[in-house]
Amino acid sequence: KKNKIFIIIPFKESLNPKKAGAVSLFVTNSNKYSKFKKDIKIHSSEKLSGIFRNKNYILDFCTKNRDKKIDIIEIHNRPEYVKLVLKYFPKAKIILVYHNNPVTLRGSEKVTDREYLITKCSKIIFVSRWIQNKFFTGFLNSNYIDAEVIYPGIEKTKITKLQKYKNILFVGKLNHAKGYEIF
Repeated sequence: KKNKIFIIIPFKESLNPKKAGAVSLFVTNSNKYSKFKKDIKIHSSEKLSGIFRNKNYILDFCTKNRDKKIDIIEIHNRPEYVKLVLKYFPKAKIILVYHNNPVTLRGSEKVTDREYLITKCSKIIFVSRWIQNKFFTGFLNSNYIDAEVIYPGIEKTKITKLQKYKNILFVGKLNHAKGYEIF
């Protein structure tokens, strides 16, 4: 069976709109308007049973799908998944999407890790220019050809007229030095 595109969201992310994190919202909203949405399958941990951690989660994906022809695998915020995914799917194009500081994520903490990723991934996407700059910290030569910034957004139809309220939240010990009596 052929599946063209798989998107792997982090283990703890949920596709349930009431529980969704930033990565899930980004993936859901981006794919809603994609011309490839019929070819996309999103892999999440929601339907998994048993005890899972990051390594078991990605291993579960690889073993369940190893017989499928997959053209593109998009990995969100988990550079540590890239080596294992490439082992099982050496012909698939890997797209790595960073939502957080790359130098704090397992699998891209060191410059050598990030150099490996830039050579093995077909594309690396960052949700901000700051994250992209952090990725290339320490590189002698930066290859921006296979890396780009795609900013997250919101649906235009969801924007309504904003009303401002003059609510004040005071947190701290109530004393005159902090000026609470002014409010």
